[in-house]
Amino acid sequence: MKKIFLVLILLASFGFAQDQAGLKNEIYNNPSKKELFSRARDVLKKSLEAKDFERAGEAYSYLQANVGEGAPLTVFEEYLIDMEMGKYADGIRKYANQRRLLLDSSYTLEKKNDRFTEKDALHKYLYDKFDPFTEAKADSMVKLVDASDVSDELKDLYAAMIYGELTIGFDVYTFHSKTFLYSNVRDTARADQFLERARTYVEKNPYTEHSGYLKNSTIPMVEKVVTRLREFRKDPLKHKYYGGGMGIYAGLWTGTMTGDATDYLHTEMGSSFNIEGSLQFGRISLNIFWNYGLMALPDSLYWDDKHEDESIGFTVGFTAFDSRFLKVEPFIGFGSYDFMNLYDDANTSVFVLGLNTDVRIFATKPQHYGGFSVALVARLKYQALFGTLEAFGPDFGGEEIEAGFVAHQFGINLGLFLW
Repeated sequence: MKKIFLVLILLASFGFAQDQAGLKNEIYNNPSKKELFSRARDVLKKSLEAKDFERAGEAYSYLQANVGEGAPLTVFEEYLIDMEMGKYADGIRKYANQRRLLLDSSYTLEKKNDRFTEKDALHKYLYDKFDPFTEAKADSMVKLVDASDVSDELKDLYAAMIYGELTIGFDVYTFHSKTFLYSNVRDTARADQFLERARTYVEKNPYTEHSGYLKNSTIPMVEKVVTRLREFRKDPLKHKYYGGGMGIYAGLWTGTMTGDATDYLHTEMGSSFNIEGSLQFGRISLNIFWNYGLMALPDSLYWDDKHEDESIGFTVGFTAFDSRFLKVEPFIGFGSYDFMNLYDDANTSVFVLGLNTDVRIFATKPQHYGGFSVALVARLKYQALFGTLEAFGPDFGGEEIEAGFVAHQFGINLGLFLW
């Protein structure tokens, strides 16, 4: 009985040992897919460092074949690996398609596979060479491809895309849960190189998948901004001519009155003052003014004190000419004129017609295209106020009169314009 029990113990011990050996074998000799992918990426990194492209190719092919199974390998990593291994044609096509996703708003991938990223030693090895991505690195990569045996089509495409990455930036806006991507020029250091190679590519290869959006969208956008920035450097204020802003002006004026009303009134100038504000949109300006100074006096004045007549008005102006030092703006509008020296104060509506000639004495330089400038302006002003005087009383022998008049105002104002 003891012998049978001993045999059973030995068999159980042997079975447990076999189970333990099988578990150990499963852990160390049958690794998980994640472990295999990690090993492949490690082999790929070490092989690239050693320039052993045959072994690197095996690990690379294994990862590519298993992308659908979760192997961590992004398209951009594929591009960097292709370029590292000298497979320039494959790398350029992948890189250009990645850039197209950003540059061509009408382009979407037909089949979108989820790609997994692994920020491991391989990722660091590939990205550290190009982070930060500088002009010198871009020049070096373009020079490398230009010296290779790939087609001129791919050489021009690659150079356009590389220099475009330095030149073109993107703004992301979200509205009602929808995301919109807008391209802009963020740097012009390599804009000329981008335009040269992109134009060459489009001219020589007009029917490729990249020619349409480069020709119709990307190149014109960069050309417009580059031209604008060059003009800004040459003349920082040029882009502001015929542009908008706001200003406030104050000054003195002199004037007289003509028309049938002068048969009953004579005019003198008192202590004149004029103030006005302006709000400009493009060539159109909206203005408001208030002034006093001209005294329209009846021939028989019943008191000794003389008061300056007041006028107030709203006008709309149009910038007919604009330059660094001079702006010419005719305007029309309406307002009211108060005769302050009549026995029965007469207030009448007037039609306003005039001309502002602004001399910019000084203007600050904007810090960037579209930036603000503050201008010190001397405004030479003429305006005519057309109206009809309707009055009666002792000033006119008790008679009721109705007579047209034109109040002419010539002034000079000094003002600040936020341009």
